[in-house]
Amino acid sequence: MIISRITSGLGNQLFQYAAARQLSLKNHTELYLDLSYYRYQYETDTPRVFKLSHFSIPYRELQDSFVQYLSKATKLLPNRSLPPLCLFLKEKHFHVDESVLTARARCITLDGFWQSETYFCGSAEIIRRELTLSTIPSPEFNGYAAQIAGTPVPVSMHVRRGDYVNHPEFSKTFGFVGIDYYTQALEQLQTQVDNPTLFVFSDDKEWVRQNLVLPTNTVFVENSGPDSDVADLVLMSRCYHHIIANSSFSWWGAWLNPRENKLVITPKQWYKKQPTWNTKDLLPAAWLAI
Repeated sequence: MIISRITSGLGNQLFQYAAARQLSLKNHTELYLDLSYYRYQYETDTPRVFKLSHFSIPYRELQDSFVQYLSKATKLLPNRSLPPLCLFLKEKHFHVDESVLTARARCITLDGFWQSETYFCGSAEIIRRELTLSTIPSPEFNGYAAQIAGTPVPVSMHVRRGDYVNHPEFSKTFGFVGIDYYTQALEQLQTQVDNPTLFVFSDDKEWVRQNLVLPTNTVFVENSGPDSDVADLVLMSRCYHHIIANSSFSWWGAWLNPRENKLVITPKQWYKKQPTWNTKDLLPAAWLAI
């Protein structure tokens, strides 16, 4: 069995799920999700809610199973592991840990973010198929989905500000990627894509309207309700091309698009200040970093 500790927002939840899902497929075993993180609020973190239940993914909650006792028992063991029965894998660094790809044990627990498609590209087709909606996440969702489907060349652009600007820690480590990036990305888009229609996704749409020079046929996507983030991410994935932020949220909006000829423009500098984090495995090779 594979146990994945799920934490943080939707983008990180997807990375944590996908890495664990590939291991469950390779080991021919069930996948359990540890959702204990969402029982509490954390002063240093933006409040988050578990969102993977909106997708058609196969999992069981750890707290609803006897497996939780096995997980707790491993804490009594040296390094929380006892191969080949139990293996506790805590993320050592930001770039890919090759040992995770070949992990084998009767029970494997994953604790980390696992932000690279290397951890799950071997099961990409299955994961994309499973990450289809099982709910309608916002009242506006179907209308925007129909509009995107009826647009010849829809392009998503994600502008994340929010906690990247206002949170005392995230504004220093992540940080808003900047106006120059979006200006260059829009110029690059015009040189590579004919007649695009821009669909803007942002937590600060008024700032975008006032500060970025956008094409006349731009559409601002405004989903409402507690699951508007799910709606936004899935709608991004239905566009043909993408301008993403330095955010795992729009990373997934682009990755879930299965088109082989998609253009994904991404910031080259993902973190404002994380000098010890090596991001060499974060971005798929085909994406354009500027």
